[in-house]
Amino acid sequence: MNQYVFVLNENGERITAFCDNLMMKEELLQHVNKEYPNDTKWYVEDGDAILDKFIEGKRYLNGEWLDPIVVEVSAEEIQAKEAAQVASEYEAKFKAIDDEIIRAEVIDKDTEYANELRQQREALQVEFMEKRGEL
Repeated sequence: MNQYVFVLNENGERITAFCDNLMMKEELLQHVNKEYPNDTKWYVEDGDAILDKFIEGKRYLNGEWLDPIVVEVSAEEIQAKEAAQVASEYEAKFKAIDDEIIRAEVIDKDTEYANELRQQREALQVEFMEKRGEL
């Protein structure tokens, strides 16, 4: 038998759970209240079965078990997220090439190598535009 304090958000979703059989109930609640002063706490003396419900994704609100909240994501939101991921990926690649061009041009005074890097950057730009076009 494990004593638990479940910490729930305003939707009845579990934020975390504390399980401690060495502390007294009051000590455990005091510890949890210190860390989560504004969230709902639910003390249960034998909480293993309840933990299983939360692991299944259930919510506990107003004394009853509810299914998880399903958030619908539009196709536009998915596309925007994918476009941002692609942009982020290529931003790092562009920065690396740009830094190398500057090094070749300014520090090493190697115009030939800098020009090769510029060609690589142009090819990368084309690749980036094609990937964005696929989205």
